[in-house]
Amino acid sequence: MPFLRNVLLLSVTTASLLFSFARAEPTATNREPLRLVVMDPLAAPLSCPCVEGYAQRKYEVLAEYLGKQLGRQVTVSFGESLKDAIKKAEWTRADLIIGKDSVVRADAAKLKIDPVALAQLTGKEGKTTQTGLIVVRSGDSAQEVQDLVGYRILFGPPECDEKFAAARALLVEAGVEVLAAKQAETSAACSDGACKIVDWGESERAAAVISSYAAPLLEGCGTIQKGDLRVVGETAPVPFVTAFANGDLPEKEQQAMAQALLTVGGRSELLIALETLGGFVPIDDDYPQSAKEKPAKPDKKVGESPPGETPVPLGWTGWRGPNRDGRVRTLPTRLPEKLPPVWKIPLAHPGLGGIAATDDYVIIGDRNLTNDRDEFRCYDARTGLLLWRVDYPAPGQLDYDNTPRATPLIVGDCVFLLGAFGHLTSADLATGVVLWKMDLREKFGATQEMVWGACSSPLMADGKLIVNPGAPKASLVALDPATGEVVWKTPGEPAGYGSLIVATFSGKRQIVGHDRTSLGGWDIETGERLWEMLPPREGDFNVPTPVVIGDKLLVTTEGNSTRLYAFNKSGTILAEPVAKFRDLAADMSTPVVVGNRLFCVCREMFCLDVTNDLAKKWTAEDEAFTDYAPIIADDQHLLVLGRGGELLLVDATANEYRVVSRTFLFDDPTTREAELYSHPAIVGTKLYVRGENSLACFELGQ
Repeated sequence: MPFLRNVLLLSVTTASLLFSFARAEPTATNREPLRLVVMDPLAAPLSCPCVEGYAQRKYEVLAEYLGKQLGRQVTVSFGESLKDAIKKAEWTRADLIIGKDSVVRADAAKLKIDPVALAQLTGKEGKTTQTGLIVVRSGDSAQEVQDLVGYRILFGPPECDEKFAAARALLVEAGVEVLAAKQAETSAACSDGACKIVDWGESERAAAVISSYAAPLLEGCGTIQKGDLRVVGETAPVPFVTAFANGDLPEKEQQAMAQALLTVGGRSELLIALETLGGFVPIDDDYPQSAKEKPAKPDKKVGESPPGETPVPLGWTGWRGPNRDGRVRTLPTRLPEKLPPVWKIPLAHPGLGGIAATDDYVIIGDRNLTNDRDEFRCYDARTGLLLWRVDYPAPGQLDYDNTPRATPLIVGDCVFLLGAFGHLTSADLATGVVLWKMDLREKFGATQEMVWGACSSPLMADGKLIVNPGAPKASLVALDPATGEVVWKTPGEPAGYGSLIVATFSGKRQIVGHDRTSLGGWDIETGERLWEMLPPREGDFNVPTPVVIGDKLLVTTEGNSTRLYAFNKSGTILAEPVAKFRDLAADMSTPVVVGNRLFCVCREMFCLDVTNDLAKKWTAEDEAFTDYAPIIADDQHLLVLGRGGELLLVDATANEYRVVSRTFLFDDPTTREAELYSHPAIVGTKLYVRGENSLACFELGQ
């Protein structure tokens, strides 16, 4: 338990701190008071003494203790907002801030303060979290969250996670439609919302969201009468009271404050004063950094660009990058001799699904430890800190384990997540709040055997979200990305195992890709199938993605090798390929094109001339090459992820196979022996790679 751990830490940490401060020479920094802002709603000056022994936390006692530990005076200012507390004390800044986690973060952002989480305060039950409670009048007919369809719902302020983002996520999960964040009806305090629904009585079908910590105070202070309200739902836990340092402080000062806070659990007088079971405890791995739900941008639909503008993809936003071609503007001209990870975090399972990333977020699909739930996680791109998790039950057993195969798709402020068993989720990119979700197989009646699972990454095409359930009446489906409503569905064959693309041939813009047995094109507006091409030999698994080369389409599969197709004037594929190359028969790898050259790895690397009937320029064997190796390219180089996490930089312009530099990304022997099937992501000079049981960020340099 946290408080027992702190007791054990006390003898060592306190002694070392006291010894350190006893020897320290006085400096200007030591003599300057430490400014502590308290925003804890259970602090005595911010609450009321209505419930004995509750909401009367005496932070002046903590300030005195910290002053002795740190060798400098600690002054305190209380306030419901960070700005008010600083202004009231006539300070220019705050050094240490203790308060409701999401509110501190929101207020700090307004003042352009970078808060660094030091420790969390346990409550009287030893928890560091709180929840939001959705309440109705006791006489209301609603018994659970699902019954609140059509209700008027009063949320808390957007900066209060438990009363806003977490509550909205719970309602959406239960199938209750909520207004866009900007239009949501809110109440400043728990008492406001609670009193309103009691006063409205039977005249209004309404519910309010209150904080779990506030529930005892509503009745204790007489704001409402006992029995007036009834709880119909409780949100997932969110962090409650956290201690933050001002990020402008030197790291040594931040560490000293954190260590001093962690010794509180060994002092009984402090435990009583702060109404805490275990005092402050360290920040753990599950502590989320995201604060509040991001408001939807008005007058713009998901996946839609303003009139007259061409969408500019930011980051590695989906399968094979923003344009599904494995291309970036520039790669380094040489790899560093050593590439230690910037950060590295463990994953529960090996995985097939690719990584999506922006400057701020890195998203990947995983499973829980018992392998019966999908877990999509979003990490801070700079630090690797877990920001949010979307998980749900997904039992079953597939070949190659059960982790998601599809790469997440980032579109604007949303991300679309597809699990291997066909569960599709739309979530807010910043917070992970679920906007809508559906089981594709159940909704559209897909009954085909799931051998390798749902593999095709969601595709955004002209403002429509394209997925392929592979159901008899819904082989392909277009959804409204904002709501999940069906725009069109088209009958056809079961789904293939590759991803779809958008391409234009002879002026006809269309969706192109495989179903289980054939290659095809579909009209984006209606879903009508425009053409079908059956390969000469049956039995392809149709995993590699088709590649557009000018006005032609290149396809490679394990049973029918590599072929280049032309199109007629109506945008329909011609039956016979205009070029073939039999030696390249990729069962997993998708080629990339650089100039007039095509590159692909299938047990060896192939370089073909796309302007000369796919003539071979060169081939090369390498111990790093197996059946699969993803390639990312610019105009000069190829970045190839080989066996065991070996990274190769290859000259794309040479007339022979020439490795510019190479290095291993992972030191652990498990990954060194593994074949890695997850496609990496690259954003600027940051490379994100999934190892056998980890996700790591590497800095490639200039």
